[in-house]
Amino acid sequence: MIETMKKITIACLADERRQTVSALQRLGTVHVQPIAPQISEELSGLLRQKEDLSKVQMAFANLKQASAPADAPVDAKAALEQALRLMEEKRHLEEQLSGVDKAIVQLEPWGDFDAAQIGELAKRGIYVELCSCAPGHLPEIPEGAAVQIISETKTQVCFAVVSLESLHEQELPRVSLPTDTRLSDLRQQRIALAAALERTDGEFRALAAQSQGAMTELERQLDERAAFVRACDGMGATGLVAYINGYIPEKLLDTLRVLVVRKGWAIHYEDVPDDDTDVPTLLNIPPRFAMARNILDFIGILPGYHETDVSISILIFLSLFCGILVGDAGYGAIFTIMAIYLRHKNQDPTKKPLLNLFLILSLSILGYGWVTGNWFAIPHEKLCVPFTGIPWLSGANSDSHVKLLCFFIGATHMSVARIWRCVASGQVRQALGHLGWGVMLWANFFLAKLLIVDTASFDQLGFAPKVLYIIAFALILTCGINWKDMGAVIYMPFSFINSFVDVLSYIRLFAVGLSSFYIADSFNGMTVSLIKMSPWLIIPGLLVLAIGHLLNIALAAMSVMVHGVRLNTLEFSGHMDISWSGRPYRPLKLSEDTTP
Repeated sequence: MIETMKKITIACLADERRQTVSALQRLGTVHVQPIAPQISEELSGLLRQKEDLSKVQMAFANLKQASAPADAPVDAKAALEQALRLMEEKRHLEEQLSGVDKAIVQLEPWGDFDAAQIGELAKRGIYVELCSCAPGHLPEIPEGAAVQIISETKTQVCFAVVSLESLHEQELPRVSLPTDTRLSDLRQQRIALAAALERTDGEFRALAAQSQGAMTELERQLDERAAFVRACDGMGATGLVAYINGYIPEKLLDTLRVLVVRKGWAIHYEDVPDDDTDVPTLLNIPPRFAMARNILDFIGILPGYHETDVSISILIFLSLFCGILVGDAGYGAIFTIMAIYLRHKNQDPTKKPLLNLFLILSLSILGYGWVTGNWFAIPHEKLCVPFTGIPWLSGANSDSHVKLLCFFIGATHMSVARIWRCVASGQVRQALGHLGWGVMLWANFFLAKLLIVDTASFDQLGFAPKVLYIIAFALILTCGINWKDMGAVIYMPFSFINSFVDVLSYIRLFAVGLSSFYIADSFNGMTVSLIKMSPWLIIPGLLVLAIGHLLNIALAAMSVMVHGVRLNTLEFSGHMDISWSGRPYRPLKLSEDTTP
């Protein structure tokens, strides 16, 4: 259920705006909607600090080391400044080291020499040019000049051209080398830079180990401070009065009114208008279905305030889809044992919904795999009778039956959406239109069964589906189409086609589940072949088996995230008319009772 919101405006004296926002932040129930969003100098400074903190936290995370208790309380701001300084120092040292490495690479083919001596020789009438070319492609040497090969590799020949005449006008494959230092000096410089970089990196790692907790706390403080300043900056003002807009759940309105009376403010509240697109969404999910929130948070979706909360429906059908897409009771048994163990060991109440979701999905995989007789893709004749599944889903015609089951689930899933909208519409004409689309889905189910499962032709469509199509078309054309909307009229044929395609799209459950079975079966076959070849290949064979099934599990998890989520957020949501455009309810609040 989506909590009913009230749109509020609170007025106070203009010189008390910061105290007002501070009190609202302590109350922690008002979702503030800035009247005139702006970025003040104070907010800019906080945003810069947050950006710097984000860089430091990302650098800390890349170190992949556990935090260690600090010997004394850590000053988070001082630690942030030190971390930024060390990061800048590391960057500067790495740039220097990179430049030195490039210079070393350039000079190594020439050996250790003082480039300044070339200039001294030129003053004495001895001219030296350093050149390089590909092997076998030495250029024509000027008359009276000599060539000295310095080094030679498969790709490059380094040589010096020496002459008593100036070579300035001669065309030679000259090279440009660093002239300010010797190779030996560069190597010493590299050792010093590497040592400095190692020291700086050690300091940074020690700082990261001791200050990660302080950085997390600083992040919280900066977020709350930024929210406070943003709310203050976004207040409107008229003369001596300042005011702030926002939203609050209706059930919490009385607590706000008590605060308003105590502080001497003025308040105006009203129902949220139907055309208000700024109102946030707060889902009130029953505790036993709290794991549905984890699904929505993971996907990153939220229904709009004026839409419908379908979180429980998503939980139920995603669990069903997960079972069919993975479809291996062996995997399900492993996951179930892991879920039970984690629930037993972890007593953190905030993680309980997530562990419950893991357990439900695992049981779904175990149950569907059991009834289809799929245990690590082991052939049925090698399984005990209790594990061979039910004949309808594991027998000779099991593929056809699973396809039929997928179409049935699809028609049921989407018709639930149409029935839901039919009941909630409040208008007879709209309700009959949604009912017509629901009937159309079941007519499409019989058509999909005829064409895909029975592999028959369209002219063999039975009497019942024809009646369903007649009823569906009659209801949709009279009640489900807005004939005044030319866009809807033009798109109407495509809507009929999409309705059939939506039912067909649920065959992906069968296809992906079948591919998962064959992947497991292939690795089983590879393992058996290796073991039959030689007893010495038992261990490599078992390794191949383990890697293969782990890969299959990873692919199955991806299929759940892709196909299971898609069927809920596209096909079902399309019939439910949910755009997932909701804005999360984020009240202005403090984690601790501190004064901004």
